[in-house]
Amino acid sequence: MTTRERDTSHDIAIVGMAGNFPGAPDIGTFWADLCAGRDGITRMSPAELLAAGVPQELVDDPAFVAASGLLSDVDRFDAELFGLSARDAAVADPQHRLFLECSWHALEDAGIDPGRFDGLVGVFAGGAPSTYLLSNLLQNDEAVLTHGPDHLVLQNEKDLLPSRVSYALDLTGPSVSVQSCSSTALAAVAAGCGSLLAGESDVVVAGAVSVIVPQHPGYLYHEGGEFSPDGVSRVLAADANGKIPGDGLGVVVLRRLEDAQADGDRIYAVIRGWATLHEGRHGRQGFGVPGVPGQTAVMAEAMAVAGVDPAEIDHVEVTAMGTPFGDAVEVMALQEVFGVDGVERVTLGSTDGNLGHINQAGGIARLIKAALALHHEKLPPAVHFTEPNSRLSSAGDRLQVVTELTDWPRGERPRLAGVNAHGYGGADVHVIIEEAPAEDAERPPARPHQLLVWSALTAEAADAATTRLAEDAARWTNPADAAYTLQCGRKAFGDRRMTVVSSSADAVQALTSPARVLAETGVGTRRAGFLLAGVGEQYDGMAGGLYASEPVFRAAIDECAALFREHLGFDPVARLVGARTAGGGGLAALLGRAPEADAAGGGPADTVVVQPGVFAVDYALGRLMTAWGVEPSVLAGYSVGEFATAALAGALTLQEATALVATRAKLISRLPAGSMAAVPLSESELTALVGDLGVFGLDVAAVNGPRMIVVSGAPEGVVQLTEKLAAEGVPARSLRTTHAFHSRSLRPVAAELTAWARLNLSPRAPETPYLSNVTGLPITEKQLKDPGYWAEHMCRPVQFATMIAHLAAERPDTAFVELGAGQSMGAMFRGHPDFPQKSWSLLVSTLPGEADPRQDTESVTDALGRLWLSGVDVDWSAYQSGRGARKTTLPGYAFQRERHWIEPTAPGSGTEVPRGTRAR
Repeated sequence: MTTRERDTSHDIAIVGMAGNFPGAPDIGTFWADLCAGRDGITRMSPAELLAAGVPQELVDDPAFVAASGLLSDVDRFDAELFGLSARDAAVADPQHRLFLECSWHALEDAGIDPGRFDGLVGVFAGGAPSTYLLSNLLQNDEAVLTHGPDHLVLQNEKDLLPSRVSYALDLTGPSVSVQSCSSTALAAVAAGCGSLLAGESDVVVAGAVSVIVPQHPGYLYHEGGEFSPDGVSRVLAADANGKIPGDGLGVVVLRRLEDAQADGDRIYAVIRGWATLHEGRHGRQGFGVPGVPGQTAVMAEAMAVAGVDPAEIDHVEVTAMGTPFGDAVEVMALQEVFGVDGVERVTLGSTDGNLGHINQAGGIARLIKAALALHHEKLPPAVHFTEPNSRLSSAGDRLQVVTELTDWPRGERPRLAGVNAHGYGGADVHVIIEEAPAEDAERPPARPHQLLVWSALTAEAADAATTRLAEDAARWTNPADAAYTLQCGRKAFGDRRMTVVSSSADAVQALTSPARVLAETGVGTRRAGFLLAGVGEQYDGMAGGLYASEPVFRAAIDECAALFREHLGFDPVARLVGARTAGGGGLAALLGRAPEADAAGGGPADTVVVQPGVFAVDYALGRLMTAWGVEPSVLAGYSVGEFATAALAGALTLQEATALVATRAKLISRLPAGSMAAVPLSESELTALVGDLGVFGLDVAAVNGPRMIVVSGAPEGVVQLTEKLAAEGVPARSLRTTHAFHSRSLRPVAAELTAWARLNLSPRAPETPYLSNVTGLPITEKQLKDPGYWAEHMCRPVQFATMIAHLAAERPDTAFVELGAGQSMGAMFRGHPDFPQKSWSLLVSTLPGEADPRQDTESVTDALGRLWLSGVDVDWSAYQSGRGARKTTLPGYAFQRERHWIEPTAPGSGTEVPRGTRAR
């Protein structure tokens, strides 16, 4: 039966993993060592032993074997990240601390941020008894008297290991301690799988840890003992002569398969079945002596649960640790299970030869190895293996130890592996895993530009993360997957970094270029505000990339275009969202547009084309940003931008707003041509210099700053004014426009627009506050209910300087995003005296100006990243919805470890103990 034909509703996906093993502090190094046939055993020379503090007499003892599976930096920990004080970190079992870091990395590897995950995350874990408590804490007089023995015991209690993780990571699913000696890790995995199937967990963190303190670089060999006399573990080999002690820890993250597939998780392998049982007394020669019947039974039970027979198993990771008797018992059990008709060949592997016997964590190392073998389609070789032991030889070719790195490709049927764990005392576990379902080769096209975001608790950790990503980026086959994993699967901290990339090669370049990595430190939470542009900066193709690649944007544009066709008889938006004309071109080059045209709300081309087109792009950009979770707390539009603002704020329906824009544009187009000019003076300064503007037949059309106004009126009046100002040394500049917008010149159609509004508009209070062009202050219900408001809006000046002053006073912590082409509104903000002194001085543009060579997709992506960088919430799941991106392996958090350690009191040291204060 193939995977697709069978019922997979009980399958569990391994979606994340992390580990810290001898010689391999991470999974990548672990896998590389396995494939290279390297062990991670520490073997010291006599000089190194002496330097490490080993007594001379022990170094000289011929029975001392200087070999052990050690971990590095067990005394170091990133206490701040996990919310522990230095005092608490020092008294916590290093097993707890290392397991916390490992759990964090495993969840990151799974692309799961527990703080944003909508479900219960359970923890099933076990560890060794705390030798740190026994060897260090209880042997330190000051520690005992300062903290009290009961507190020290609690902080080092092995059964509180999962609770430590659940508390530190704020996980609210089951938190269960599992203890069964060397089968602890696999027993935790089995318990976690059951919790997922029962529905009490939606994600499970499962694993185990074993770290013995003090970490001895060797051991004394005793004839007839379990340890190797030469410091080499030869698992399943004819010359196997004992095990090596080791430390280690590992964690896997589990989800129901259907959930993992729905969320685009990277799946290493699938757990099909498992069994846990105790061997009992029958068939065992002693409490600590393994027996064949129980090991046979647990493997057979797991296969039955998985619905497979022995002939379907390709590979088994065995518990064998290199002891002649233990290896022989496991081989006999394997022979019973696989010595049946139909079984041609089963390969065997183990991790004890690589790592030493790492006690409670041995099963998780084997499970991780088997899952990686399925994932990478390779079987790593056994280390220190020459000839099989006699028991194994008797099985012929049916059971074979892998002796070289071997390809293990997908075939006609799913590849399956078994993982054994046999605990001292008789608690056995067996897990059956299968290759992950084949990924669908058909994926929606990725965005042209990808947004990489990452963060950390400290600037040092964020910078270290930048370096790690740069080193990793060269192997990325799809930067979209990396972007998805960083956005949706990592916790957001206050020290933030971002960059926009277009390919893996570009990612390497960007991540190694300080100019392309944007950084913010100490970021808090900020609200967003929308600034909606008027006409003047538009050009052909300015939003063509967005129209082609963003469904939300395209749908909004199409909806506006359809409504405008009803009113105008043509589509005024098509030129703005088509292909960008090479070398600029378009409306600007054709008509000689000046950027300042936006300052008066007029446009350089036909009003009935430009104003509806700009409205549609403004509106669609607003819809796109809100779809990505950027919810504005306030909106402000310039001239025609206020119509899009009213629609986005809910004061007008889209149907009403488009009808209003089209009607207004048609009415204005019937009027005589007019002119406008930008003047670098205040209104009072201008009047003092030239007298009453009415003499020229002109009005102030916009007040954009304390010394930044626009005048509007008949062409001859504008010419007269600019000539007079030139004579006075004032560089007034005529703007290319079709009409004298926001002036008395539009009064002839004001009554008609008012009458139309009375019959066709039913304004309502805005759902989001927005500012009025007429007053520069928040729109009032009275204004909205007045049909004449839109006529006043058309004829009266734009009070943009008042808008800026209001926002500076009332919205000091807002991050503003300018919706539209170019940065004309941002320029006016920056020119306002209130702007530089305020903490709200973040202004982000969306579409590039016509002279900007960037694509619109890059510019909008950069805008979103800058908003997040400043502290604005982004709904990354919505941003990635429908994109087909998948979680991928990326470097984990760069822990900033410091030493947190209490040494035992040296005999006769005379350590002074602190004195308490008696309560009175």
